[in-house]
Amino acid sequence: MINYIISAVLYIIGGFVFFAIGITVIFLTHFFKPQQYDKIVKWLCRLLLRLMFIRVETIGKEKINPQQTYIFMANHVNIFDVFILNGYIPNFVRGVELESHFNWPIWGKVISRYGNIPISQTRFLSAIKSLQKAEQAIRDGTSIIILPEGHRTKDGKLLPFMRGPFMMALKTKVDIVPVVMIGAYEIKKVTHWLIKPGKIRLIFGDIIPYQLVKDMSSKELKGYVKNKIQELIDTHSDTSH
Repeated sequence: MINYIISAVLYIIGGFVFFAIGITVIFLTHFFKPQQYDKIVKWLCRLLLRLMFIRVETIGKEKINPQQTYIFMANHVNIFDVFILNGYIPNFVRGVELESHFNWPIWGKVISRYGNIPISQTRFLSAIKSLQKAEQAIRDGTSIIILPEGHRTKDGKLLPFMRGPFMMALKTKVDIVPVVMIGAYEIKKVTHWLIKPGKIRLIFGDIIPYQLVKDMSSKELKGYVKNKIQELIDTHSDTSH
């Protein structure tokens, strides 16, 4: 019973903080350029996690050049992924997100104003246009977060990867950063609404230079990156608690 009470309280706290984040983002986007308020939004994302008693430890962040443009590819675990990645990736970054999310009350308005890019999993031409928008953002100096599984895991294991992100990576010639969130599945499972406060390790893997993979097909690159992400999960899972 106590777990249900704790979870309910945390949802209330998270809801209030997210509402504050949403109002702040909508306000700031009307008066300032994205780079000018980016640090504020990152701080608010970290604040939400702290107030919900979710501690985040970063490992390997020193590998990342905050001034460089990357494609960050991460495992997809739960509703907190977006706050963890946006809050702790040091670069100016925007996410590629399912287009259905843009129809959600409040959330849809916030991510639309924030500059996230909608993508369809059912309409091919729409998905191609979305990836083209992401490509243009990269050329303009914006790093991209993409979760190549497309859906949150139901058992803690990696789902099959979509091919589109890797076609985009090869086309834009940008280095890829594999990222994993260890401990997130124990905190919140997609199959249940309970939240269990705890610690998440955000692991930045070795950067995958474009020059290393430029001769791969998108299918080969997909397998290569998935193996790198799985290796990070296997290496750090035993030491995550």
